[in-house]
Amino acid sequence: MPPIKTFKVFGEPVDVLVNAATSNGVSAVTIQHVPPGGGPPPHSHVHEDETFYNLEGDFEFLHEGEWHPLGVGETVFGPRGSIHTFRNAGKTTGRILVFITPAGFEDYLEEISFYSPATDMPKILEISKRYGVTFYPDPVVSG
Repeated sequence: MPPIKTFKVFGEPVDVLVNAATSNGVSAVTIQHVPPGGGPPPHSHVHEDETFYNLEGDFEFLHEGEWHPLGVGETVFGPRGSIHTFRNAGKTTGRILVFITPAGFEDYLEEISFYSPATDMPKILEISKRYGVTFYPDPVVSG
C-alpha cells in the first residue's frame, strides 16, 4: 500500500504510512529517507514516544548525549522528554521507520515541511512550541 502522504522536512522525504485518522489517534508510522550526513537536529518532545527501526543504511542514534550505531534491522526507543536524534553516518541514502505514539507528530512534521531552517527558523520554532518540540544546539551532539 502506498504512503498516505509524502512531504519533505528540511529537504528530506518523509512517507506517512499511518496517521491519527487511520489509527484513531493511537499511533503514527513514518519512513524517513535520509541522505548521507542527514537527520534532524537534536530535539525533545513532551507528548510522543518514538521507536526507530533501521530499514536501510548506516545510522547512528543520539541518546543521553552519546552516539550509538543503529545497524540495519536494529531498533531503539526514544522516550518523550529525552534529547535524541538520528543521523545517516553512511555514504548512501538510508531509510528509517519511526513508530510514534500517540499520533500527532506526523502533523507537526507536515506543518514544518513548508519552511526552511535557513530562512524560516522563527516560524519553525513557533510551530515547534505549539507541538511541545524543543531543539537543542549542536554542542549537545558530541561524537
